Amino acid sequence: MAEYFLPPHVHFCSRGDDLVFLDLKQDDYMLINGATAAALRALAPSGRLDESRPEAADALQELLAGGLLVTDPRQGKSIRPTQAEVAMEPLIDPESVPRVRLRVSHFYKFIAACTTAAARLRWQRIEHTVKAVELRKARYNSNGTFDIDAARELTAVFQTLRTLFPRDYLCLFDSLALLEFLARYRIFPTWMFAVRLEPWNAHCWVQQGQFIFNEDVETAAGFTPIMTV
Repeated sequence: MAEYFLPPHVHFCSRGDDLVFLDLKQDDYMLINGATAAALRALAPSGRLDESRPEAADALQELLAGGLLVTDPRQGKSIRPTQAEVAMEPLIDPESVPRVRLRVSHFYKFIAACTTAAARLRWQRIEHTVKAVELRKARYNSNGTFDIDAARELTAVFQTLRTLFPRDYLCLFDSLALLEFLARYRIFPTWMFAVRLEPWNAHCWVQQGQFIFNEDVETAAGFTPIMTV
């Protein structure tokens, strides 16, 4: 039996009968449907393909050729779709950000966070940016503790100061900048990437547990998570 694996930089999710792949190395999304999607779905979670089904093997060749699958277990991981719950409660009211007491340190850390996020998105590949965020979280938050009250106050600080940084409001920048800001206070929430098919849209936001930090709950509910960091 042939055996297949996902490369570390590839993630996918299921939307009905279709599959959507995120290839961080290529910074690209790909919709997989029809026979190829059925063949891949049949692989999970064992990764083994019944070689008596040549049509399935043929369908998977395009995924191998595109770098979305590998056959070397040393270079891959189990074929499993991303499973994550979308948070259903806002951390703060996006229409009425609570008033907070601003400190000089808030300004410095806010500018540093936004500058770092802008530089990463301009000069770094998204694969390296995601890996850096992932490694930092693993290094400094090994015990998994999370202070939701501190996160709420600091998110309100970030949103209050956001107009000071001359950058368009885009989900990728704003989520990364918020993560960079919170990390300076040793707070490490989850960076959620998600997709919607009709109409097509790729989106990201920050959440932790039941709380979503920087997106409307109803908007987020229309997306399917494809990667969590």
